[in-house]
Amino acid sequence: MARYKRTTGVKIAAKVEGVKNSPVPLKAVVFTDDGNEVKILAEKKLTTDKVDVSLNLDASKMPENSKIAIVPDEMKQGTQILRLASSENASVASISKETVLSRNGILKEDDIVLKPVDRVLGLLQLKHKVCGRVFKTDPTTGEQCPVPGATVHVYDVDLNFFWWYPYPGHPWGWIYPFFPHRREEIATVKTDECGYFCVNIPYFDIDAVLRWRLRYRCLWEILRRPSVIEAIDLGVKPDIRYYPELEKLPEMRVKPRPEPWPPNEPVIKETEYRNLKSTNENAIETIYAEIKKELSSHINLSSTKSDFFTKSRFEAVRENLFRKNSLFEPVSQDKSSVLDKPAFPGSITPPSLPDDDLLIEMLGKNKKDVASTMAQIRISKPMVRLLRCWPEIVPEWNLFLDVPDIVFKVEQDIDGDGVLETIYDEGYFDVNWNLSESTTDVQIEAWPNAICVPCGQSYQPCTKAGIVGFNDIAIDPMYFDSEGYVKGVNRPKQFIAFPLPHIVRPDAETPLCKTIRIVGCPEYGTASYYKVFYKYEGGTETHFTESWYVYNISAGASHHVKPDSNGFYEVLTPPNDYFPYHTLINWRTHRYPDGKYEIRMELYDAAHNPIAAALDTVKVVIDNSKPSPVDFLKLEYREAGGAWEEAPLHCPIIKRTAGSDIELKVQYNVAASHLRDIGISFTGCSGSVGSDSYWHQAVDDNNKVLDWTVTVPSTVDEGGYRFYLEGRSRAFNATGGLASNWEFDTLSIWRGNSLHVVILDK
Repeated sequence: MARYKRTTGVKIAAKVEGVKNSPVPLKAVVFTDDGNEVKILAEKKLTTDKVDVSLNLDASKMPENSKIAIVPDEMKQGTQILRLASSENASVASISKETVLSRNGILKEDDIVLKPVDRVLGLLQLKHKVCGRVFKTDPTTGEQCPVPGATVHVYDVDLNFFWWYPYPGHPWGWIYPFFPHRREEIATVKTDECGYFCVNIPYFDIDAVLRWRLRYRCLWEILRRPSVIEAIDLGVKPDIRYYPELEKLPEMRVKPRPEPWPPNEPVIKETEYRNLKSTNENAIETIYAEIKKELSSHINLSSTKSDFFTKSRFEAVRENLFRKNSLFEPVSQDKSSVLDKPAFPGSITPPSLPDDDLLIEMLGKNKKDVASTMAQIRISKPMVRLLRCWPEIVPEWNLFLDVPDIVFKVEQDIDGDGVLETIYDEGYFDVNWNLSESTTDVQIEAWPNAICVPCGQSYQPCTKAGIVGFNDIAIDPMYFDSEGYVKGVNRPKQFIAFPLPHIVRPDAETPLCKTIRIVGCPEYGTASYYKVFYKYEGGTETHFTESWYVYNISAGASHHVKPDSNGFYEVLTPPNDYFPYHTLINWRTHRYPDGKYEIRMELYDAAHNPIAAALDTVKVVIDNSKPSPVDFLKLEYREAGGAWEEAPLHCPIIKRTAGSDIELKVQYNVAASHLRDIGISFTGCSGSVGSDSYWHQAVDDNNKVLDWTVTVPSTVDEGGYRFYLEGRSRAFNATGGLASNWEFDTLSIWRGNSLHVVILDK
């Protein structure tokens, strides 16, 4: 047995090229990672290429997994040092305890080999730019209201968890997180007036996550929250606590694994674990490797996911789920339906955990504090995740340590006490952006306690007192008619055939909808208070009592605007310090009846006495109603050249002669107070079969009964299809516009309906 001389300390000498030419101060760091935390054993600033570091510990107590790395002197976080040292080009070397003992605690340059620092410096210059927006969603209108002045924290986290995929027959699994977790802040930034932010994240932090995801490429898909339709595709009923409309759905059969598949189930069963009590510590890994080898010989892992999920939709649910037309509303390019929402927003109670013997077998060879870890698993709150990715082998039990991720947390002072409160905090694996490339589209939806502020245009000094606009559109005869309708948005389309075919677009009668900022100037420097009065449909005049928030730019905080007991609003000065600028009233029009309004403003001095002459009255029309009805009236079908036959509107099943085209004719009715257009489509197992549309031709063209015939080629598959009908209002939110002429088409309000059809061969 080798004998080593006792030492009083460890001294490390090494050489690294490039320190003198480094544009940033560097240091040498000796550290260890025991899975729970990164421990700094010693560090020393570098001024030359020569490295001399002393550790105040005996060589016999030197950790087994220590390393020395060259990092920027400003780098303090242990996790960042670990991330940088784990990168391919990092200037890092492992320190062998055996070598330290054999050298009596003194390591020389020949014992430590470090890459030149220019490689790590190049890595430090690589930044991953991540931009996004923090917003709050109005539960009534669905509008996204920005959250300004909020502090966005970006964290690098390392997690430990147990994955449990109960066998047999469960298409979902549970994650049991247990401590300790590592969580370190790597970037922070404040959102601007419109809720936007950008941060630069060091590439080596991103690289750590990417490498882990590559290693467990399918497992990461399993951990992603499934949508309602993805759950249905696997034959799993979504959580009816959140989707009561699915309550009457039958429990669906577990979707069988797709063929081809190995004859023996590729899952390590609990009984197999219990039989592994042998001296071979790698027995589980050996069985796992054999099963994975068998699996890979039967399945091409490079196949796309679509190869494994074919024709499952409509199998068990077409007569149950698809009656619920509300699930499919809305279905448009910029909105999502219930089917796109998470199938399991909350946790689902798992079956009872196995006894302690099995957990000890799984944990004993990986963890020193087995009893503590077991206790944490027993009391931890499991998170359900649906199994989506079949080609990869997933054992019944698996242990994952130091799982890296990057998550966001957002804080805001919501009560004005100077202390930040949390308005958003991501859980495990909730990252909502693409790590493979820089992005400007991180969407963070704040919690209901967040304070949001409407976004507005850039500051323009006042030229006159009074109400001058609604949201982004100026009150001007060029844009508004004498009744208060917008003339240039969502105009009619009239087809003229003679003398030359062309489209004529007369003036529109387009109302406003949703949240409207009444914009104006209350004579800053003269008036102290103001009121805004409104008269509905020529009735009695009254004043607004709305309250809302604006963003105080100089204070970097939100300011609550509300009237006093007599309805007076304070004039906020200076006007360029409160965003959105010149907001008189934040009018939530959906709380008011639809119709015509006359609005005016009065100004008052500090004693609440009226001042100045009467200001101009403006008119506006409000309409927040959805199109109604949006209904199917009749469905007919025929084979080419045959007679039309009527089909029921409730669960129609149409039989066709194999190899023959068929025609479907549907009659429908769509009406709205201010109809813009109608869209109808027919889609299903073979994708889109056809579509049609109608645009209103005059301002009073608001109620249409139309027919549409679509040919279904014989080449399309049997299965479930649907007509989707959507009626759209021409009301809009007075935001956007093309340049300044406000001649464009936009959509704010719609209603959809579906008619599902099953096509079968005779």
